[in-house]
Amino acid sequence: MPEATSTSDANDPEFSGIPLSERRDSEEGAVYKRSIYALPVDVQVVIGTARPTIAELLQLKQDSLIQLDSKIEDPVDLCINNRVIARGELIETDPATGSIGVKLTEIVDISEDLLQ
Repeated sequence: MPEATSTSDANDPEFSGIPLSERRDSEEGAVYKRSIYALPVDVQVVIGTARPTIAELLQLKQDSLIQLDSKIEDPVDLCINNRVIARGELIETDPATGSIGVKLTEIVDISEDLLQ
């Protein structure tokens, strides 16, 4: 179902045919179009890290194990552009297929990091 458009803006060429959710907010300070919210971002789920040497990496083969610095019950980090934005726990979302997901347990406040 198409999104409603405002009748007061219907004749304004700037807003012609643009859904309300994608229009530029008329309030001072709102400088971004809402369509930016539709941009996809890559989210990485980090379950742990390892620091092998080059020699150890060169010896890896199928069925080799790399030990991580975390335990299975430890929270995982959700990252965007190498910045942790949230933490959570791994859960199985579909036992039939073995699909997994992340149940969020903490949202990280990055507002101060962005100001530096």
